[in-house]
Amino acid sequence: MTATGMAFACGAVWWAVMPFSYFNFLLAAGFGYAIGEVISRSVNRKRGKGLALIAGVAVVVAYLVSIFPPWGLGLGRFSLFGLLAVALGIWIAVNRLR
Repeated sequence: MTATGMAFACGAVWWAVMPFSYFNFLLAAGFGYAIGEVISRSVNRKRGKGLALIAGVAVVVAYLVSIFPPWGLGLGRFSLFGLLAVALGIWIAVNRLR
């Protein structure tokens, strides 16, 4: 539940800032850290592979929300740099919970 909320919140912010594509790596790193930290705090600082998987999926969902927002204003802003930024965000989120 926490990961879903964070994914949609981070995805909405990512969507709003996405036109400035040079922020993608910084945003992905920040969102990966934030998602990992919020998930960690919501389960009393526990760690594990399952929680790391949840955090990684939440970063992917945040990116998907940013390129295809549910409110219908998305342009499908998919890019290779976006995928590299998502990989960085996943790495940070997973390492936060491993």
